[in-house]
Amino acid sequence: MKTLSFGLLGSLIIGLSVFSTVLQAEEQPIKISVLPSTDSSTYNLGSPLQQALARLYKETGTYLPSTSDEALSGFTPLEISRAMRDKNVTALSFVLLEQERISVFLFDKNHPLQFIVSSRNLTSGTQAAINSAMIETQFKSAFKEVLASHKEEKFQELPGAKAEKLADSSKRTKRDPRMAEESRVLFRELSSLTDSPLYIGAHLGMSRFGSEGTSSSTVTFALSGGYQIKPRISIEGGLSASTYLIGSVGGRYALPFKEESVKLSVGLDIASVLFSITQNYGYGSPNLTYNSPPLNRGTFFVGPGIFFDIPLLGATLRGDLRFYTGTGTIIVGTYGLIYYL
Repeated sequence: MKTLSFGLLGSLIIGLSVFSTVLQAEEQPIKISVLPSTDSSTYNLGSPLQQALARLYKETGTYLPSTSDEALSGFTPLEISRAMRDKNVTALSFVLLEQERISVFLFDKNHPLQFIVSSRNLTSGTQAAINSAMIETQFKSAFKEVLASHKEEKFQELPGAKAEKLADSSKRTKRDPRMAEESRVLFRELSSLTDSPLYIGAHLGMSRFGSEGTSSSTVTFALSGGYQIKPRISIEGGLSASTYLIGSVGGRYALPFKEESVKLSVGLDIASVLFSITQNYGYGSPNLTYNSPPLNRGTFFVGPGIFFDIPLLGATLRGDLRFYTGTGTIIVGTYGLIYYL
């Protein structure tokens, strides 16, 4: 019994030690390198902003900042990962100050091909001149938003038109000056490309209806709109017009695999027939060739779907395939464009 007690005590001590080690690992601050600020304005605040950004990160207690004299030579995954490896950090951050806007950028080692940016305007209709107090206020506001986005993992993709070049650059062993110059031009566009969580889309495809042993297909036009609740979770609604006008609402979940130029998602929708557009041809026609019973207004369907997104410059190419079942079956396949507002 005494031996058993000592054994239990030893196991308890080991368990507590492991638990303590795990807690300490979780409490380790994030190593972040604060790079030189890019100041394209006339304010000459590059160095003060870099020091101020490092101080703000340190004051959070969550980050372990260090400053660097070397700016990124290019905004590609290759250059970013090389900078993190050379500086032995897991994140990079810097400030972009323009004449009428200030932006804070953050890159994370665990989110390749993604970034966080928060921008604030320095001008307004009531402000005649820009002063240091306004710059400081807007700078801190942008920084707070970057912190919140990093904590919630609210990243956004680099513009998809560069996807192939970015993927190709990661395979090169030597720096490409032309690529670096193109990425510098791209960088200046990033602060104006911050995606909102709200998006709309237009689609074209086919719908196939089936019931009581009969089926037919018709061309489908669709409109959609959605809201991204979390980085991988969104809700979406839509209208599909074919033989019938069908409304749908559902959820989307982006599968957690390494995303480069394509994002794959799965979803579950509830759909309803709002009204009949035409019954002259196709499903629901009284034509004896089809002999298909029409779908009644208010008929509900439910079913899964699979979606793939390919980011383009300023928009996203969306393809989807959905299967609904209820009073019969509906298979909808479309492709189109998604635009973030």
